Amino acid sequence: MQDPSGFPGFHDTPPPPGPKPLKTTDGNGFSTAVQLSPKKEGGYRPQVAIGPDDRVHTVFYIRHKKGDLLRYRYSEDNLHFSKPESLGFEEARNWGPDLVVRDNGQVVLVFDRAEKNFNSQGWLTIRAPSSGWSTPEPLTRSGAYEVGSGHIAHGTGNDLAYVYIGKEVGPQSRFTAFGRWRGDQGWSQPVAFTNGRADAWHTNVERRPDGSVLASYDVGPGGSETRLFLFEGRNGQFSDPVDFSKDGQPGERAHFAFGKDGTDHIAWFHKKAGKPLHVYVRNRTQGQWSPVEEPSSGFGGYHFDPDIEVNKDGTLCLVWGWDGGDEAEMVYSLNHGEGWSSPRQLASIGWGKPGLASIQADSKGRFHVVWNQGVKGENHVYYAMLDPNED
Repeated sequence: MQDPSGFPGFHDTPPPPGPKPLKTTDGNGFSTAVQLSPKKEGGYRPQVAIGPDDRVHTVFYIRHKKGDLLRYRYSEDNLHFSKPESLGFEEARNWGPDLVVRDNGQVVLVFDRAEKNFNSQGWLTIRAPSSGWSTPEPLTRSGAYEVGSGHIAHGTGNDLAYVYIGKEVGPQSRFTAFGRWRGDQGWSQPVAFTNGRADAWHTNVERRPDGSVLASYDVGPGGSETRLFLFEGRNGQFSDPVDFSKDGQPGERAHFAFGKDGTDHIAWFHKKAGKPLHVYVRNRTQGQWSPVEEPSSGFGGYHFDPDIEVNKDGTLCLVWGWDGGDEAEMVYSLNHGEGWSSPRQLASIGWGKPGLASIQADSKGRFHVVWNQGVKGENHVYYAMLDPNED
């Protein structure tokens, strides 16, 4: 079900040309990229989270002879990272990690563990500052069942919100989107958001400043155009899903950012005939969604896997993967409240194709980004930081 290669099939076909090539411009404010993954095993599907002390927490998985294994690293100075820590299981396929950091410094992490026969489960593990990683606990059913796209958010108090997709193993079944809450009384039973008649994909859930959460999934045939759905969560309850594409644009892989003023921001991308051509953003203030904007418009190539963040000053940073054929890099655009800047390259890795970026802002307003980049069968994880006041 999942794509462990980090190299989507659309990279095998030439991307559309111009009208304008996307090149690096003067004044690139991102720091020099730091490679986080080991040279031999590579790195895939990274995530970043910032702790209350501005510690940078990262997780990804490596390709090892025992399987796809999770690795965690952190940094106190945004330049030097700790040695990789093992977590999860030391065999089989440990995929799709996601993490958050509580106010007390605890790191809460979920991931999917898959067997050779495609049976898979979602799991949770917690890293306490003094005692290391806890023994993983299962979040989904065992047996001939397949799960993926697990994501976690922390609500108020000890609450956690977990979303994922799951189905019976076999081509006769379709992936259903689910959600669960954990409160003081433990985990609730899974709540289904789709009916199983069409596949659900790419869930996500993220925490607002007030402790509520915004979540998403998309529905449609795999590899082609899908419709995006949103739902909310508060005090252990999820709302009914809303078809976000009804008055906007189709797409997938929604990510969110939440301003201190109560504004919700969302970014996603849109594939047509399997080709990722558009990155979109919208914002919602006082319950009203803005018109769709397209920061990627007017440039050639493929545009995919966006993530968005807003810092303490209200500056937005949007990052996404760009494949221009002969050149491909992670790119970004800033919005200081006067519209999106022209996209430019975040880094100049100079090899492979970028993807699956994750971005978080710290208390000083700086943006921290991790992503994977490479060719089929060989990927690495990179980290870079931007101070928008110096850009």
